Amino acid sequence: MSHPDLPAPFGAAWAARPQAEYAQLLESGGITRLTIRPGLEPWLVTRYDLVRAVLGDSRMSIDPANTTQEVRQAIAAGRPEERVAMLGRHLLSVDPPDHTRMRRLISRALSAQQMAAMEEPIAEVAERLLDQLAPRDEIDLLADYTVPLAVEVVCRLLGLPEQEFPRFCAWGRAMVRAELQDAEQFDAASGDIGKDFAGLILTRRRHPGDDLVSVLADARNEDRLDDHELLSLVYQLFFAGHESSAHFMANAALALIEDPTTRAAVVDDPARLTEALEELLRLEGSVKVPTWRFATERVTVGDVTILPGEPVLALLAAAGRDPAVNPEPDEFRLDRPDRNHLAFGFGIHHCIGAPLGRVESRIGIHALFCRFPDITLARPVDHLQWRVNLMMRGPCELPVRLRREAPVSL
Repeated sequence: MSHPDLPAPFGAAWAARPQAEYAQLLESGGITRLTIRPGLEPWLVTRYDLVRAVLGDSRMSIDPANTTQEVRQAIAAGRPEERVAMLGRHLLSVDPPDHTRMRRLISRALSAQQMAAMEEPIAEVAERLLDQLAPRDEIDLLADYTVPLAVEVVCRLLGLPEQEFPRFCAWGRAMVRAELQDAEQFDAASGDIGKDFAGLILTRRRHPGDDLVSVLADARNEDRLDDHELLSLVYQLFFAGHESSAHFMANAALALIEDPTTRAAVVDDPARLTEALEELLRLEGSVKVPTWRFATERVTVGDVTILPGEPVLALLAAAGRDPAVNPEPDEFRLDRPDRNHLAFGFGIHHCIGAPLGRVESRIGIHALFCRFPDITLARPVDHLQWRVNLMMRGPCELPVRLRREAPVSL
């Protein structure tokens, strides 16, 4: 099933370089009405202060039950990423108190101590993947490295048996391509993943371990999840947990490949690499829009009054380029004194996996450029195809050469 193109700044014409359109939206007041498709005309919020206000406002629900049937049907007719809030009850589709209950459960398995314990396994996965890629001259950095890395990390976190990692990596690759080319294939892969997760949940209820699914399946008393909530939440954690990380690592790698001076300056300096990745989160974050918001009452945003039930999109990518908070917003600056970005959202729905995403990106990028310091693009950057959707930013594929070609002897 194909989907019609999207309006600016989300459509095909802006997918590769949306920056000029972001600047125009910011200059025009920071909030405007979009027509996505019949029945779906959300408010688009772009200015940093307004995006932050929308994300932090308890009157802005993420539950689709708080909009009209017409809007829900129009969202359900969209691309897979656009309709994630329609797929069950999970952190991207419920408000407090259900959201509070779910987030409290997950936070038990995502403590700072547990994230620190993930560093060594992430490094081991990265090095193993790079070992496998080393004999090849050209690879798709997205499908061959960042997706498998992100999928395996989230599989370990969820507690999947190690022998199942290759299947989930294959599904992760298939979903990246199918989301763009074949929605039926995407839905088929989603169904297969759901069946596997249902089996995993049953197993962990009988034989709990120290993984995230065991924590969720073994919840008791007021925190207990029903079966539908549990399956929806585990699926969403897998999907969101690997997709955003994989695409951010690809975006960051592309930016550093194009800027070898900065790459050389940061790769061997952990502190500077961390700074570079924060600046890249601001400039090239993979999440354009976190999820739908729906007003539960009249809400004033800037000069606009949003009515109950009206949908809202908060464009994180534009907020990071707001010159009011980031002077010279399109410039990559390691010495930026205040790096204001909302790449992981804001408020109670701030991405719970942000610490893991930062660790994963730092380790994955460092390992890649240490192993292959001369990596180059295998085709001109203007020839790359970019994803066309509301929610995610990234290339469809990222072909690179791992080594510079040796000069030909005459």
